[in-house]
Amino acid sequence: MKTRKTEAAVRPVTALAAKRRWRRVMRDFHVRAFGEELARINFLPEKQRKAAVAEMIDYARSKGVKLGRPALGVTP
Repeated sequence: MKTRKTEAAVRPVTALAAKRRWRRVMRDFHVRAFGEELARINFLPEKQRKAAVAEMIDYARSKGVKLGRPALGVTP
């Protein structure tokens, strides 16, 4: 039979392991759904994420991409 002290010591380790496993599952999903680069950006803090997206938009404009039309989500 476990003592109360032992259960308290095991609980945080189990919670941390579950949290790590959950983050790994989420990251794997994002990689499958959006690719490596966007998965990396999705997990950045909000301020850095917005800066990274702004850099991507600026880079696209510098290469001649016109952003006037709405994105339909499917390229015919």
